[in-house]
Amino acid sequence: MKEKLLNNLGLKILSLFLAFFVWLVVLNVSNPVVTGSKEVSLDIVNGKVLEAAGRTYEISGKSTATVYYDVHAKDEYRVRSTDFHAYVDLAELYDVTGSVQVKVEVLNNKELISNAEAKPGVVRVSTEELQEKPFGLALHTSGEAADGYYISDVSLEPSKLTVEGPVSKVGSISYAGVEINVDGLSANEEGEQVPIFYDANGNKLNISDRITVNPSAIRYQVTVSKVKNLPLDFRVTGTAAPGYRYTGVECEIENVPVIGTETSLASVNQLLISAPELNISGAVEDKTVAVDLRNYLPAGVTIASEERSMVQVLIKVEKLASRTLTLTEADIELKNRMQSYQYRLEPRRIEVTLQGLDADLEGLTPSLLGASVDLSGMQQGSNQGGLSIADSEVYNLISFTKFTVEVSELPAAPVIDGGSTTAYESSEEQTSMEEQTTAEETETEETKEPATHASSEAGR
Repeated sequence: MKEKLLNNLGLKILSLFLAFFVWLVVLNVSNPVVTGSKEVSLDIVNGKVLEAAGRTYEISGKSTATVYYDVHAKDEYRVRSTDFHAYVDLAELYDVTGSVQVKVEVLNNKELISNAEAKPGVVRVSTEELQEKPFGLALHTSGEAADGYYISDVSLEPSKLTVEGPVSKVGSISYAGVEINVDGLSANEEGEQVPIFYDANGNKLNISDRITVNPSAIRYQVTVSKVKNLPLDFRVTGTAAPGYRYTGVECEIENVPVIGTETSLASVNQLLISAPELNISGAVEDKTVAVDLRNYLPAGVTIASEERSMVQVLIKVEKLASRTLTLTEADIELKNRMQSYQYRLEPRRIEVTLQGLDADLEGLTPSLLGASVDLSGMQQGSNQGGLSIADSEVYNLISFTKFTVEVSELPAAPVIDGGSTTAYESSEEQTSMEEQTTAEETETEETKEPATHASSEAGR
């Protein structure tokens, strides 16, 4: 038996080797080894090493790595991206070239996978100084509250935040803000908003994921109050200089929105402004003054918009003009005449000078003056006359032509046969006839007398 085994030993060993080789060939032909690849997220480890040195980093190129591996064809379907862990260790960063090796670990299906490696095998890492900077928060509201309501306050918590990141990224931020929509609000509201960042031109910025914002959300609270519009009533005091008249007041706004409790708002319907600055004593031109409306608010009431608390008020003062009108006896009423006397004015035409604003004097006619002469106490003969005009708020009587009132006794009626009498004209008719007789006479220019006898003067 032993001899049989030892006979042709070399041939037998060769046969075994050939058989194994044939088996291996057959196995590989039926289930060959192939090279597969997967895109795997690239992790960064030991990033705090750079942060501790006050620096930050950015990986150039993609944030994934392509992992190549060998696997039998029949097992390739079982391989997943999650079977690999690709990472770079920043503790191994080579400062000269700024590159670091990409390492690959096989996490699952280790018995199926071999020769796993990333290509390219290195990535470039750019580093930059790390900056931390605080920003105050600007508030931006959009929309309007519901009718009859006002956004009286919007508070933010916290009122500032901190940004940390690369100098180049943080440096591009000019300011931070929060945008809140208040359109249609009629009640208080609160919530959270993500802060928004802006450049120097007010354009919104897309913040890099390399920037850390703390806190990441800002709480806000909107306070809504009932609003009431109060008309402004300006009380101007004093008197303008002689020859000038106060003509009114103008303000950039006619009413101001105020807020307060229901009780306090119900007790006020207008805002009365009687500031010392509104005094026009001796003024000869328009006067502009600044008035702080907050000084005239009742208790429990505040101005809804602080921008409207200071207003500019224009007090208008205009120079007076004068105009002369000629009155005839038909334009003058004779008051308190005696039935036994007849009256005549000398001269028959009287000039009066009036003072007022151009616009008020322009359409004035003698018949509109309501001129009159009081005949009380006048005796026969020549009496000094005094002229009065009706009360007016727009013009004053400055002077009038000196005149006299000629008073004479009515002649007795003669007796005619049969006891009848000839009818004499009434004193009014006789006066009219005398006017016609003397209408063609040349009138002598008389010196005008100041209107000291005017019963009333208006427009003071």
